[in-house]
Amino acid sequence: MIKSVRPTYEVSVGAAFFCPIVSRDNESITYETDVIRADVIKTLGITPQVAEQEIWASGVLFDYINQTSGADIALAAVALPPALLNKLSGAAQKGGFSFNRVNDLEKEFAFGYWGENRDGTLVFYWHPVCKMAPGEETKTTRQNDPPDPEKNFNIKVIPFGGGEKGGVWRTKYDQGAEVAEVTPLTIEQFFAQPIYREDQIPTQTPGEPQGAKAELEQLHGTTTEPKSNGDGTNPPPHGDKK
Repeated sequence: MIKSVRPTYEVSVGAAFFCPIVSRDNESITYETDVIRADVIKTLGITPQVAEQEIWASGVLFDYINQTSGADIALAAVALPPALLNKLSGAAQKGGFSFNRVNDLEKEFAFGYWGENRDGTLVFYWHPVCKMAPGEETKTTRQNDPPDPEKNFNIKVIPFGGGEKGGVWRTKYDQGAEVAEVTPLTIEQFFAQPIYREDQIPTQTPGEPQGAKAELEQLHGTTTEPKSNGDGTNPPPHGDKK
């Protein structure tokens, strides 16, 4: 039997989240207490770093192997808070002064963001270990047109851990893929701390997956009225039939 599906798709990108790393070893990561949210993203591109290998035998392609060693994130934003940028780039700061050194002093941090789907659900992402790489800086003169500020930042994603399954370079949570018996995680729940292991998944409450719709309405300051059957009554809840 062939079943037709109509998948949803991302239509926008939301806020950026940063959480500096205090220390880490091969088993765990200690982050700073505060997660910094910045609603500044204009565009974001991710390029996984993949090593590929074709295995040939008896004159035919026997197998194809690929291994991801991390990723490059190209972040275009209105701006980042100066104190945060100095901290992540390793610049020494004293009052209004900051000093950029030539040595590799960039501080490791977790980087996250969320995307908005066409159907109203949200997709959350954490990259547990990252470093800020120096990016190109461009200055332009003021013109008569209104300004459209944009700064580019290069973020290097480093896999964490290893073992039999390999390291983790990204954690993704899709509200639309959640089962019906559990209420999806909200922005506040997912981004309360960086997540890089299964035992860090926040506790979820039983219920129907309507949190995404309510949260999206709150973000945009809109509400959705229930559809009417045309006779003054509303349609039954999902899963019920009249």
